[in-house]
Amino acid sequence: MDKKRYNDILVRLPPFFYVHVKNLNSNVLRIEVGPQTFTCLDHETVVHGPEAMVSIPPRHYCIISNPVCRDEEGKPIQYKHGQVKLRHGDSEVRLEQDPFPLYPGEVSGTILPLQVVHADTAIHLKAIRDFDEKVDSKETVRRVAGEEWLLWARRPTSP
Repeated sequence: MDKKRYNDILVRLPPFFYVHVKNLNSNVLRIEVGPQTFTCLDHETVVHGPEAMVSIPPRHYCIISNPVCRDEEGKPIQYKHGQVKLRHGDSEVRLEQDPFPLYPGEVSGTILPLQVVHADTAIHLKAIRDFDEKVDSKETVRRVAGEEWLLWARRPTSP
């Protein structure tokens, strides 16, 4: 038995690590998260990992390309064969949170610190797509693509 195939049979995943496993019969990728000792079946192979989960520290953010689609409860939506559904060509900003794995097809950008707007200054913002901005707990402002505005405040801002 060659060494590469032997490594695919048994994978020891420490805490906060994950692997992408491909089912060779259905050609579907799934994710396995540690801590566990994962044993591949005959029709499975590890195609990515073991890889450390993405950990975003306080007052930082990360942009995820091709994020998974999620339902109202925050669970990833899957096609009927088990493959997760992605929002191809889209991006999602993720702020400080518990470490999370990247699903097959998701791409993580660089983890960057949040920008702070200092006293008596503002940031010039321009919307690249339509969205609803929560101004406070009661008020929401609808922003449309191409709209420009100034953000005045001494607070961290997310992209």
